[in-house]
Amino acid sequence: MIVPARPLDDDELLRFSAEHPGWRIEREPDGSLNVSPTSFRNGVRAFEAARQLHEWGSAHGYAAAGDGGITLPDKAVRAPDASWISFERWHALSEEQRKKYPHVIPDVVVEIVSYYDTYASQRRKTERYRQQGAVYAVVVDPETRRVEEFGSPPDGLVLDFDRIIDAGG
Repeated sequence: MIVPARPLDDDELLRFSAEHPGWRIEREPDGSLNVSPTSFRNGVRAFEAARQLHEWGSAHGYAAAGDGGITLPDKAVRAPDASWISFERWHALSEEQRKKYPHVIPDVVVEIVSYYDTYASQRRKTERYRQQGAVYAVVVDPETRRVEEFGSPPDGLVLDFDRIIDAGG
């Protein structure tokens, strides 16, 4: 965790992220930054989760992989490993609000535990999505093959967790 002298605004956070490629940087509600490395294997898993969300819901919303940062109601800036936002939620934002880190909670969030995470920290993060308005949030631990779901999946959404876990070999 990095604690800057003062919280970075959105422009500063974007610049800081661009200056540190290969790192996932998220801002906590208190302004501190969580910094963790990215890995190709988890990128493949996140892509698989986003692909499944896109395949299921592209007629009704947008799927994104982990490079799509958003601002949560508690002011944290997060980049879920995979997420899906309904057109209804997305189009309720003005064009200006859609820039940088949009203030919108995804309807569906998937977080994947990687070798540098702990299950407990990813679980807390996933629960926070649900507490702040996500309809369905899931934490997946490929090491133990554990999947924990919060809320209920939207109609017709059935994620293939084995395929997500096994992605990337």
